[in-house]
Amino acid sequence: MVPIRVSLAACLVSLAAPRLAFVQAKPLKELADQIGLQYRAIAAADTASLAPMLADDLVWIIGPSGASLTKTQFLAAVSQRQTPPPRFEVDSVHLRPAGNAVVVDYRRGDTRQLGGYHVTTWSRVVEVFARGANRWHLVAHAQTWLVSPAGRIGADSVALNAFVGRYQIGQDYTDNVHWEGGQLVATASGQSVGAVLVPVSSSAFSPDGVGALMVFERDSAGRVVGYVQGLASGQVIRAVRLH
Repeated sequence: MVPIRVSLAACLVSLAAPRLAFVQAKPLKELADQIGLQYRAIAAADTASLAPMLADDLVWIIGPSGASLTKTQFLAAVSQRQTPPPRFEVDSVHLRPAGNAVVVDYRRGDTRQLGGYHVTTWSRVVEVFARGANRWHLVAHAQTWLVSPAGRIGADSVALNAFVGRYQIGQDYTDNVHWEGGQLVATASGQSVGAVLVPVSSSAFSPDGVGALMVFERDSAGRVVGYVQGLASGQVIRAVRLH
């Protein structure tokens, strides 16, 4: 699996202005345009243009880690220019007035080039803007990664049968990998519905095609002896095969 290192400075927006779901008044249209300007400044590491768009008490939460940045920390991260610069797409923009503020949500696509390798990730972003004397100021930003379905590889039943068994995750807590409806399914203790294991390599599976990868381990004789699963939270589960 290719490691993905996410940095705040890896954000760039396509130069087209965001498409609005609706615009109720001229100030909201100005805000929609400002979102485009905001990402152009991030793309160019132009902190001088970006800083006036941000509230002094800005809270910027990064999606992959949940880290919370202040205005000063955010500007410092943006100032780290990347070459080549990534691209950023913003679409499905919705604006909702809330008193003296406006809540904005949109979908964001980040495309980065790492040598000859291109990777695109998608996020759902929610932002809060407050109107200042002359412009809107971004008060809060939060984003959540959107999970893309895993790409299934071809695998025959003989090869997949090697993974059938019970795996102990913890005391009195096991995972039962079994055949169900012609597919491998993992059902944990106390659960009535399991996750379909979508094969993505000869030893790795994606639960339901969107879950964190499960990678099965083998001993020197080639027998499956357990699996390791990394969760989005950073927690790593190691399960030992019981039989």
